[in-house]
Amino acid sequence: MKAASCRLVAIVGFLAAVRPGDAGAPDEEYQTWASKVYQADDKEGVKRGEAIACAFCQIGANAVQKQFELNKQKPREERYTEEQTEEVLLDICESTAPKIAKQMQGYKKDALMLCRRVVKENLSDMLDAAALGEDMNLFCRENKICPFGMDDMMKMMELMNKFQAEKNKEEESDEL
Repeated sequence: MKAASCRLVAIVGFLAAVRPGDAGAPDEEYQTWASKVYQADDKEGVKRGEAIACAFCQIGANAVQKQFELNKQKPREERYTEEQTEEVLLDICESTAPKIAKQMQGYKKDALMLCRRVVKENLSDMLDAAALGEDMNLFCRENKICPFGMDDMMKMMELMNKFQAEKNKEEESDEL
């Protein structure tokens, strides 16, 4: 059962995530892939998938904000385009998906497909939000991809890392 739940860790969650009405067009590559592996009864997988989608959204929103700040310093003809930004974010997906999958006890392919979906379906809105001066730390929460903002997520990650370190320390002392 745990293997099945891990397999669906990323898939199910973002399928269930609510997308705002003005978000980008559905990522057809993701939809095709997910239709083959989705299991509606995997509640744990849904929750993990939502957490993974949230993490990728936060990473993307943060990267878009940084790119926007860089663009403000460049002449118009040298600014990064939406296509260039998408390419960079998809590269970030390639490098971070394996790490996040491992951390969440999931599969790399699941995490990668979720990350690509978050980028493809939300990049345009992220760029618009940054250009309008919106708080990018709140983007993912306001767009119902995350139940919390970036600052809250960072605090939660700190607590999770501290808990994991304590757990590892206890396991090491138990082995002695």
